[in-house]
Amino acid sequence: MKKATPDQKSSLLLNSNDTSAATQRNQILAHLKTTPSINTLEFRELGFISPAPRILELKSHGHNIKSIREDVRTPDGRLHRGIARYYLSQTPPANDTNGEVAA
Repeated sequence: MKKATPDQKSSLLLNSNDTSAATQRNQILAHLKTTPSINTLEFRELGFISPAPRILELKSHGHNIKSIREDVRTPDGRLHRGIARYYLSQTPPANDTNGEVAA
């Protein structure tokens, strides 16, 4: 039996029907590693109803996830203010908390 490649493992993970917190953390981290940034509403479109708790857990596990606030207009025309946009920072900033929001 052949071993799955990293791309195949990632695909299986992202297409999983498992909604456990551990699986959601792995899926969210996979998205953050392959996407420059993603906001709360975009996570919801992917099936993560409340990504903030998983982001907080990932941060507590040592992942350097940052966020900024943005205003987003949804297709129905409603303006949502202060939506968190998350990104994975490769290097921690030196005492810079500008723009960071708590998840």
